[in-house]
Amino acid sequence: MLILLCVLIPVSVGARSLVHVSLGFGASYLPEEGIDFSEGLAKADNWHFHGEITARLAFIQAQALVFPMQCPEGNQGILLVGMGALSLPMAGSLLSLEVGGGLGLTYIPSTSTQTRPSYILADGAQVDVTDLSFGEVLYNSPIYLQAGVATELGPVALRLRYLMTTRTALKDVVGEKGWWSMFNVESGALSLVLSLKMF
Repeated sequence: MLILLCVLIPVSVGARSLVHVSLGFGASYLPEEGIDFSEGLAKADNWHFHGEITARLAFIQAQALVFPMQCPEGNQGILLVGMGALSLPMAGSLLSLEVGGGLGLTYIPSTSTQTRPSYILADGAQVDVTDLSFGEVLYNSPIYLQAGVATELGPVALRLRYLMTTRTALKDVVGEKGWWSMFNVESGALSLVLSLKMF
């Protein structure tokens, strides 16, 4: 079995471009708690739109996702998610399995009622940008996981993924809770992304 995998993976990797950079636009469906999956499809509040940039070298992939979002007290915020992933070809460029994880940073700009911008941490706390350094904010931001499939048809790629928000920050993983705490999933969103290859 191992010999077969060692033969098939390099062949599949060679069947698609070695370097791939694309810009994409997607929609994520996150139903409210306590309702069936299909019941919330018609409600606009359950859909979140986002933009993303994806760069892949062989089977190592990096992604940056930007979600406009509603934050506490009615403020508009921005969720930035940086992901590292493996893009494992199953059938050349026609089908790839994508699994990975990263950190999400929620930023709330200043408003007329809130004079300073702020961040929302993994535990739900909202802190002023002057209270913590950027590194400390990342250290206390939630971990995101993803699993999905992708297909490339020429310059166009289509991705179907399940994006999971955890209750765990990076400090928890390196602390007493251990690495397995990152699988403490709080919520998940089903996403469909259409992207265009830049080069």
